[in-house]
Amino acid sequence: MKLLRFITLNSWIILLPLASNAQVSRAYMLDEADTYFKSGRYWDAFFKYRECANLPEFEASSQISEQIKNSSHALYLTKKFKDYFALQRYAPAKENLLALVSLNPNDPNRGQIAHITLAQGAELQRLAMRQRTPAATADMLKRAMAFYYQAAKEGLMEESVLAIKQCEASIKETKVPMEETTAPVMVETKQPSVSPQAASSSVASPSVATPRKPVEVTINPAPKGN
Repeated sequence: MKLLRFITLNSWIILLPLASNAQVSRAYMLDEADTYFKSGRYWDAFFKYRECANLPEFEASSQISEQIKNSSHALYLTKKFKDYFALQRYAPAKENLLALVSLNPNDPNRGQIAHITLAQGAELQRLAMRQRTPAATADMLKRAMAFYYQAAKEGLMEESVLAIKQCEASIKETKVPMEETTAPVMVETKQPSVSPQAASSSVASPSVATPRKPVEVTINPAPKGN
């Protein structure tokens, strides 16, 4: 009897650390899934969350179920963003990217938003040169400026200031007063505005050598998938 009690007692002593280690390991699995998601590795996050969902302590967790759905939706949004990005269809590319960033503010593609906005402005600036009347040209240029102002808010201050100055110079060439042009369509995104320090840097604007030439826009290649 004493031998049996000794064996039972020692078994519990051995099993307690094992149970504790198992809990730590499972908690680490969830932390790993969260890390994958935040870093944009949605494929890995999806399967890691599914592993967690099969564990007894996470079976009733609505958070795990929600993150499985979010990972799947993030994969879809990433693909749509990259497909439109590759086709230079910037409006739907940005729409999907904004939805992705709303889902995961840490998504590594979020820096592309400002570049897409700048490219949208450059498209309108090029189209302005093809308009048949000075008024239509000036109106299109003001619409391009709305995108450039937004790109500045999103962080591309130097490039946007140059483009805005080019548009202003081109509008002067049309001889159409600024107040006679249609009010520009203001572009709003969920991106935070630039810091006061960055905004103050727009005071020293670069000179415009060729006001009729749209600003050169560099679009970074879309990151490769997982």
